[in-house]
Amino acid sequence: MGDIAYQNKDVTAKVMAEALKGKSLAPFGIHQLKIVDILPTNLPVIESNELRLDNLFLLSDGSIGIMDYESAYNQENFVKYINYIARVIKRYAINHELDRIKQIKMIVIYTADVDHAEAVYDLGGIVLKIEPTFLVEADTKAQYDRIRQRIDAGERLTDEELMELMILPLTVKGKKEKQPVIISAVELAKRIADRKQALEALAGILTFSDKLIDEAYKRQIKEEMRMTQIGQMLIDEGEKGIQALIEDNREDGVSEERIVEKLQKRFSMDRGKAEAYLQRFTRS
Repeated sequence: MGDIAYQNKDVTAKVMAEALKGKSLAPFGIHQLKIVDILPTNLPVIESNELRLDNLFLLSDGSIGIMDYESAYNQENFVKYINYIARVIKRYAINHELDRIKQIKMIVIYTADVDHAEAVYDLGGIVLKIEPTFLVEADTKAQYDRIRQRIDAGERLTDEELMELMILPLTVKGKKEKQPVIISAVELAKRIADRKQALEALAGILTFSDKLIDEAYKRQIKEEMRMTQIGQMLIDEGEKGIQALIEDNREDGVSEERIVEKLQKRFSMDRGKAEAYLQRFTRS
């Protein structure tokens, strides 16, 4: 994923950082670990042509997790992984904080195009062991149908379902075959009622499928993200006004019935929604 354009990263990195915090790695096949925090990836450069490292996490067992994504097994990639690890260690060494490194896990997520890969690169004097996981085992249709049903019902996705939607295109074999799944995943994400989750899903799809999406479609996804952010801002501002109206009227002794009527008239909402806001913003 080192090829992702910096401007794309600027748009998505902040959203992804918040989206991934606290999330389980179960959708990747690593059930025992969660992402505790996102670590900065501005690592010391050892070679001028070094690839950008996009995913560096603090994991729930106290280890540092480096995550990379591959659509083919290539032994030469182990050189890249060794470089990543060396840069992480160098950062801590520069800051005299080597004792803070409990363990480094090199997690390699293989798309459905790969069903087997070696986990150990043994050179005698140095041995690199990665933690490979394979998305070939995922049931793409079952995941899609389950997530679609939840979205159709207006339900909030679980953390695991949100992650599954983000990586859904990677569970399909073949670059050509992934394209309609990318489009389907984006369309599902756009229909998520919770705007924050919709934004996170779009950012995730853009990040995880970056190498597979053409520039024109990337621009479409980024525009959708921009409109989603604007929509969320309007919702947030609108809710501040709703809360202020409710609190002011309750302080003035206005009846709940009259407050509901005011909400319906001023914010063009039905009675059920007005009553829900009244309950939500009523001070105990």
